Amino acid sequence: MIARQSDSQVRIANAMRELADDFGYPPSMREVAASVGLSPSTVAYHLKTIEERGIITHTPQRNRTYQLLW
Repeated sequence: MIARQSDSQVRIANAMRELADDFGYPPSMREVAASVGLSPSTVAYHLKTIEERGIITHTPQRNRTYQLLW
């Protein structure tokens, strides 16, 4: 069973897709935070949560590596 995403998680995923489409590469956490009006630490928490759910992936210790899988 797939857990329902929070509104913030949906906004973050949508912002990641839009920013990546606009610029041609994955956005930074700060860019996502500015786009959705949350702090970078809150965005980091939500990114970790949605990564655990298999919605995004990233390479640890690397910048701009978060990618949506759907």
